[in-house]
Amino acid sequence: MVAAPEYDIHTQAKIPYALAALHNFIRIHDPDDNATTSYDHAEGSHSRDTQSSHEINAENLGGNISQAERTRASERRDIIAKAMWEDYQNVLAEREVDVTEL
Repeated sequence: MVAAPEYDIHTQAKIPYALAALHNFIRIHDPDDNATTSYDHAEGSHSRDTQSSHEINAENLGGNISQAERTRASERRDIIAKAMWEDYQNVLAEREVDVTEL
């Protein structure tokens, strides 16, 4: 059995915006925060990515983004999404949830 979300849909819809604002605030006010370091999450490894991290500040938020940066971001999102999906599948398996019933 899958539990219902803790928050109603209107609150859930606001969460990504709040997280984005928090992320931008941290990047502007604490640029040395190590959470901005790029990591490769494929196969559970935490090795540093060989690509350099680009500085983000208040002046260039939402500015021109190069095709290389778009590609890198898209690949990183895919890696994160795949890891999240695998984690979700593991949770369902641990709870012995039959996904065909969902």
